[in-house]
Order: sequence, then structure tokens, then C-alpha cells
Amino acid sequence: MQHRRLARVVLSMLLLASAGCATVHPWQREHLADRIMDPQAVARERAAERHWVETREGAIGGPLGGGGGCACN
Repeated sequence: MQHRRLARVVLSMLLLASAGCATVHPWQREHLADRIMDPQAVARERAAERHWVETREGAIGGPLGGGGGCACN
């Protein structure tokens, strides 16, 4: 009786684990390789935007660091 229960639990776990697997065709990989799928892309984009704002305003820190466009931090 115990072996059947263990077999059922193992089988259930295998079925749940295999439910997340999928075959991806080559033309579908384009969507999976999109920037939005990369968690680091958001951080890099924010860093680039922060650099752009700092350069544009002429102030280090931009909107968060105080100072103005006159570079008088």
C-alpha cells in the first residue's frame, strides 16, 4: 500500500514537472529572446536613462541628486 502511494506521488510530480516543458520552433525563439524577457535589461535601460538625464541637465544625480541644469550641485 505504501509503495503505491509513493508511486502515485512520484508520478504526480513527474507530470507536474513535464507540464512546464514546451518545444519551441526556431521562428518562435525571436519572441523569447526579446529584451523584455531579460530581467537585467530594465536595470541597464534605467542606468542609461539616468546617464542621459545627468548629461542633459548638466547635473550629477539628475532628478534625485538635487542641483539644477546650471551644474550648481
